[in-house]
Amino acid sequence: MSVPFPLDARKLIVPVTVVGPRRSHEFRFALDTGSGITVVPATLLRQLGCDLSRPLGHTTLRGATGVARAPLVRVPAVTAFDRVRTDFVVAAHDFPLGTATDGLLGLDFFRGFLLRIDFVRGRIDLGPPKRWWQVWRAA
Repeated sequence: MSVPFPLDARKLIVPVTVVGPRRSHEFRFALDTGSGITVVPATLLRQLGCDLSRPLGHTTLRGATGVARAPLVRVPAVTAFDRVRTDFVVAAHDFPLGTATDGLLGLDFFRGFLLRIDFVRGRIDLGPPKRWWQVWRAA
């Protein structure tokens, strides 16, 4: 599946559906290749029915504004680009007020797929990986 974006975009915003124990909801996440893990605000996870009082563990989030410790929570599913990750572990961290997105879609979601960001046409594609001989032939 391909997701369009404006050529002058300062952030790449994509629709992401997060499935919780009680309900699911579609959010607007920033595609963040600088983040190793997908980050969902704790308040949104609670609304979906996730219990944050018993996390799987914790992670350290480092960003331009500093360092934060965040609990790791397993959600039933995360869907983006028509790709589904089940039993997916995310970091629960609330963003500052005024943040234009609901969360961050990190590198962990893209592992095993071919991510193509086309800044000429304004399209993001996430497809199945190519076999080594397909990559070589395309070069």
